[in-house]
Amino acid sequence: MKIETLPCASGTEGLKNFRHAVVLLVDDQAIVAEAIRRMLADDKEIEFHYCKDPTMAVDEAKKIKPTIILQDIVMPGVDGYTLLRHYRADPLTASTPVIVLSSKEDPRDKSMAFEKGANDYLVKLPDKIELVARIRAHSRTYQLQMQRDEAYRELEKLQGKLEESNRILQRLSVLDGLTGIANRRHFDEILKQEWKRGHREGWNIAIIMIDVDFFKKFNDNYGHQGGDDCLKRVASTLSNTLHRPGDFIARYGGEEFVVLLPNTDAEGTAVIAEQMRSNIEAQNIDHALSSVSNHVTISLGVASVLPDDAAPPEDLVAKADEALYKAKAAGRNRYVIYGR
Repeated sequence: MKIETLPCASGTEGLKNFRHAVVLLVDDQAIVAEAIRRMLADDKEIEFHYCKDPTMAVDEAKKIKPTIILQDIVMPGVDGYTLLRHYRADPLTASTPVIVLSSKEDPRDKSMAFEKGANDYLVKLPDKIELVARIRAHSRTYQLQMQRDEAYRELEKLQGKLEESNRILQRLSVLDGLTGIANRRHFDEILKQEWKRGHREGWNIAIIMIDVDFFKKFNDNYGHQGGDDCLKRVASTLSNTLHRPGDFIARYGGEEFVVLLPNTDAEGTAVIAEQMRSNIEAQNIDHALSSVSNHVTISLGVASVLPDDAAPPEDLVAKADEALYKAKAAGRNRYVIYGR
């Protein structure tokens, strides 16, 4: 058997026009199909399709995307109850409303139809006015549901994009735009967190303040682009020197960098500082105007303390900065431990 489409009224695709209903009748009796077609023929907002072979009903429904299915119960090959299960099992037809058509008013048939997923039940042939009213009502409800679901999907997409944008903005807000490592604002936040944790756990917090030696002369000689490239390489080298998950580096400002080392005493911090100094020197970045070397070098100030409620974390930064000042005064390209 083949699937037939009997023209009822022309129209656009069902979901594009809220008032447009697309009807698929599944019934093996052509005389019933013709009778229903005639009932709907005058309504130009109803598009009528007819499927005579119930074994092809699901495929036809998936193809034409009806807003309502009129479904006979007793048919050869596949009974109406089985078809209802098939509709509900397929994602493309799971929500499509189905009006079951039966030749008799039997409460048991009604109960079974609703149990299998029918939305309504009519004895055929139904009254024209009632049939049109139910087609319109179910189609309108279905289209509203589809539009609402589509709106929810779009909203979820927008929310997903917004969340991703917020994550990107959050990352950008804590990163230095030039070097890609953390910025000073983020360092201040992490320092406060680690200070509290160190006080709670009873371990030292260490700071290394780092300054690129004679960087102003470097900028004057190689230009701002050369200076930017230099800072990027310095930041990358310093960052790669750190290996523990809790170790933290940030650009403190200009040519200054700062490293935070949780649970690290002064001696352990000095080892890291020397590795950083040596790694920067090994980069052999030309610096013709340096008074220390013919390549870029750094000076470092080291400080480590046991966090105390009586002292703010900024005191630790000040100690490391003081040690950095002494390293520069002592000839640069070296580290100095605070208080030694």
